[in-house]
Amino acid sequence: MVETLARALLDHRDAGRPRAVDGTIPDVATAYAVQAAGTRILVEERGWRAIGYKIAATNAASREIVGTDTPLFGRLYAQATDPTGVCLDRAGRFFHVHEPEIALRLARTLDPAAAPFDAAAIEAATAAVLPAIEIISTVFEPWREAGARNLIADNAAHGHWITGEAVADWSALDLLDGGIEVFVDSVRVAEGCGRNVDGGPFGATAWLANTLAAEGRGLRAGEFVTTGTTTPPIPISGDGTVRADFGALGHVEFTLQNGDRAS
Repeated sequence: MVETLARALLDHRDAGRPRAVDGTIPDVATAYAVQAAGTRILVEERGWRAIGYKIAATNAASREIVGTDTPLFGRLYAQATDPTGVCLDRAGRFFHVHEPEIALRLARTLDPAAAPFDAAAIEAATAAVLPAIEIISTVFEPWREAGARNLIADNAAHGHWITGEAVADWSALDLLDGGIEVFVDSVRVAEGCGRNVDGGPFGATAWLANTLAAEGRGLRAGEFVTTGTTTPPIPISGDGTVRADFGALGHVEFTLQNGDRAS
């Protein structure tokens, strides 16, 4: 069932065809097994490159949408990542909301035998921090009723990742209370801060490192972790330019357009 469902979810994405919400996945362990099978298919059969992890449901607002009392994780891929300024075609893609997030790039591998990790240990192992926006995307419809197990299986509802410039010296930056503003076509639509993520970006990553360590897995040097939304999720309703301003940390922006629309 695991392999079959992983392939089915990827087929739905490829075809731009939604999948009805159902109860096929019995538990969270099976959901992560489906996600892992999807990773294997993308990496081994399609040549995709996994570059790190995304964390979801790292605050109360996100957990309410997902229907969970714990965070979730999925994988990041080079083929679904672009630098700031990219223009993305949303035609045939399940783009639901976008989220401004503080991300990390690890300087060294975290040995699972060294767990448990805390925020200070993660900060000490971090090479750089960077502003980012994650686009949330799942084939399940209606997506807000999908539930944690379906979303986990569908790579924790990861759609696309847009990154700003990495900052190697963040010692003078306030990653907890520094203001973050999001604009759509120059209109401010949301504001927040890093503290809106449970434990801040380093604390959220500690959760991920400890969760992986419990399975004998470790975050690796050079991998990225995007740590969850710092504002309420922002709905995607059409074309436009999104800009997230992280203050001294920098900014990141992207433009959405519908390539299927007749000119």
